[in-house]
Amino acid sequence: MILYIELEDYLAQWFRHEHSGTEPVRLIRGSIESSLLEQFLQSPPAGYVPELGGEGKLAVEIPNFRNKDTRSNYYLPPKAREAFVACIRNRFDICMWQSLHRFASLFKRQDNLIYAFMEKHGIELTEKNWNAIAKRYQRKRDIYMRMRRRQKGSIK
Repeated sequence: MILYIELEDYLAQWFRHEHSGTEPVRLIRGSIESSLLEQFLQSPPAGYVPELGGEGKLAVEIPNFRNKDTRSNYYLPPKAREAFVACIRNRFDICMWQSLHRFASLFKRQDNLIYAFMEKHGIELTEKNWNAIAKRYQRKRDIYMRMRRRQKGSIK
């Protein structure tokens, strides 16, 4: 069985690269994404028609679980699906932050640094992907800097 999820291009490419490198994506056994599926997959409601792939949808193979028969438990409810996508985004943010932030003070311009991150993590080197990642990183960096300023102000 296949689960189809909508992700931005760069995120789908990163996620595919982090797991199997193939499509459909084969989740790493024991990964948090695999654990989420094991926890929340259930029998489909009456009248459910399985989703088909399409433009902008990433195919994820539903793994076999020892304690859950995925031949009959292949439906991921809407809120569980949102949690699954949020998990992918959060893992991307952590990976991006760990890769980019340690070098931020060394580089005035971060264009090559972001491209190097993309290259390492299987993300196509397009301007669209670069801009999306740069904006995402800048938002995280701004939040981090605000928190640091607040902490310094309260330490006095």
